[in-house]
Amino acid sequence: MRKILPVLIVILAIIPLSLFAQGSGEGDGEGEVTTIVFGDVSWDSVQVHNRIMAFIIENGLEGYKADFIPGDTLPIINGVLQGDVDVDMESWHSNFPEAYQKGIDSGDMVDLGKNMPDAPQGWWVPRYVVEGPDALAPELNSVADLPKYADLFRDPEDRSKGLIYGGVAGWSQMAISEQIFEDFGLEDTFNLGIAGSNAALAGTMAGAYAKGEAWVGYYWAPTAILGKLDMVRLKGSEYDPAKVNILVNKSMLEKAPEVVEILREYNTTVDENNEFLAVMDDNDWDTTQTAEWFLRNKEEVWTKWVSANVAEKVKSAL
Repeated sequence: MRKILPVLIVILAIIPLSLFAQGSGEGDGEGEVTTIVFGDVSWDSVQVHNRIMAFIIENGLEGYKADFIPGDTLPIINGVLQGDVDVDMESWHSNFPEAYQKGIDSGDMVDLGKNMPDAPQGWWVPRYVVEGPDALAPELNSVADLPKYADLFRDPEDRSKGLIYGGVAGWSQMAISEQIFEDFGLEDTFNLGIAGSNAALAGTMAGAYAKGEAWVGYYWAPTAILGKLDMVRLKGSEYDPAKVNILVNKSMLEKAPEVVEILREYNTTVDENNEFLAVMDDNDWDTTQTAEWFLRNKEEVWTKWVSANVAEKVKSAL
């Protein structure tokens, strides 16, 4: 018995693992389901894109389900590289070029192309500040013009200077705002403000806009607030446009070729993103509700990504 017992233990240990493996199959057999893991980065637009694709693959294709892993940009890119994440729908990888290039060079990560055109980033002012009969600063066209209008953008905590909201603490883009601030010699006339969070930064913009006051600072699109407010980007503040591409782990090419085919066709515009984010904000919807709104109201967009058969299945499921 002392010789037989260890063998029985090994057999008993293997059986549950074997059963588990069969139950979580990769879709190679009839009735098996392949799970596609999407990287749920912290901003709303990528989460909506994830749920648009999730709805399409779960309702338009056979044998797929979606799952979501939360994380910031760099961890999600690394997750795609390592195979823990299957899809990054909105990579913004130009902010982390080394990690991106490592994945591409190794072949572990595949770039399927743009989700949307290069996304605009920079320093913005409300349009009413620079245009119209009541413009507060009609000659303000570029960052170079800001020193003439320091009084207009007065820092409430330092009345001797104006205030530019440079971005959010801890974000990589702050270094670019600091460089623009230095290159244009703004330190004598302005302070460079740093918001504690995206919500705080957006709140300063929205608060000033509601009162018809002057505001200048960093922001990017697509975002709900730029979908609602009419803002103008100052010349000289243009960041290198962010590349917003769809990345997948190399395993997707074999385990989910139908999904990859759709992802290669998946394409939206910044205006479309701004629109659905504004609708989401206005209705206080979650990202799933917003994705379903997009699928119901933007058939002319998403039906180009899929076959007629898949499109009909998706429409029937809505």
